[in-house]
Amino acid sequence: MGRVLTVVHCGLGPIGQGIARMLLQTEGVRIVGVSDVSASKAGKDLGEILGLPKKVRLKIDPNGERFAKRAKADVAVVCTTSSAKGIKPLIATLVSRRINVITTCEELAFPTPATQAIFKDLDKLAKSKKVSILATGVNPGFVMDALAAMMTAPCVKVERIAVARVVDAGTRRLSLQRKVGAGLNAHQFRRALTEGHVQHVGLSQSAHMLAAALGWKLDKVEETIDAAIAPRDLDTDNLRIPAGATAGIKQHARGYRNGQVVVSLDLQMYVGAESPRDHILIEGIPKIDMTVAGGIAGDVATAAIVINSLPKLLAAPAGLLTMLDLPLVHALNPGELKERLAKGTKKR
Repeated sequence: MGRVLTVVHCGLGPIGQGIARMLLQTEGVRIVGVSDVSASKAGKDLGEILGLPKKVRLKIDPNGERFAKRAKADVAVVCTTSSAKGIKPLIATLVSRRINVITTCEELAFPTPATQAIFKDLDKLAKSKKVSILATGVNPGFVMDALAAMMTAPCVKVERIAVARVVDAGTRRLSLQRKVGAGLNAHQFRRALTEGHVQHVGLSQSAHMLAAALGWKLDKVEETIDAAIAPRDLDTDNLRIPAGATAGIKQHARGYRNGQVVVSLDLQMYVGAESPRDHILIEGIPKIDMTVAGGIAGDVATAAIVINSLPKLLAAPAGLLTMLDLPLVHALNPGELKERLAKGTKKR
């Protein structure tokens, strides 16, 4: 029959719920504990929060610190914050209990100058406890970095990489529409931008990941964010956006090497965006120009990448890893994760 992978799950926002729902449907996996700091979820059954027809007999613990100190599992799935600094104590506690961690924390996807010290601390701790940590998702973690890096495999020379991701935020969840400032007037957008409430976290991490994959040392990475203005009245299932208001963001990151831009990342995420797509352009020998028409749906893709990465995480060396450190992550057929667990994982 083989062993079952035990999982504790921290964080039940929209992405966390999607991952938890998929985990419950994955053969060979059993969730043994759930935590979320929201008072409205405290003590409720996970099945109720996920909108399932029946209970799963897992009550949600609102005390994340207490939960982590008592946790017992093979893996912890952590979907609590985008901040490396904010998530560090929770991950450190889980790792101290010899639990592998996979997280959607964008700032842990790859080290930048601002997060280098946090990476070193967590990497050292994970190695001492002989477990692995990985941050991943659709972006960062795949479309604008890992996928683009993989696309350079047939190149004998790469001079520049440009990745563009266009997302119609009107088709996404309300929390994402709020995150990109949909519906704000010009003054509200500027204030939200200054306070850090309107932005996509992860472009700098993706730029540094791409550069590292190619052995480039970047002089600097510059990021800019502009408002995408609604050309007409726009409606979503949850918002009414008048013409002239903010429909979302146009965010850019530029990585410089020897004074030249070698990494260009452009994220357009706004309500009403036309021709959603993911586009990767590699200037080199040979030149590669690839477009994913419609783009890769973020919510479902993030949950799938997290679960499909589990076998690679469990077989990987101890430490804080990135997607560049893992063998190719791919889809798992039903029951495949269970089969791999039955064969055992690499001893660390």
